[in-house]
Amino acid sequence: MSQAADTAHGIINMRDGDLVRYRICTWHVEPKKYTDWKIGILFKYDKLSKIAEIISPNGDLVRIRARDVQIVQRVKNKHK
Repeated sequence: MSQAADTAHGIINMRDGDLVRYRICTWHVEPKKYTDWKIGILFKYDKLSKIAEIISPNGDLVRIRARDVQIVQRVKNKHK
């Protein structure tokens, strides 16, 4: 299974602050069409609805389905 599929199935837990790449679906009818992959910072991830809120390179907040998000680099663990 690819990392994107793992992420969509909740196998890899995304954490706030992770560096992610994402794509946006521009055509929702089959066959679907997507933009090129973009890099962003994960702001919030809702496990129940599988929606990731990502801060894009230009500072906008984008909501994307988890199946269109892949983790590039994990955020380091926070010290307690």
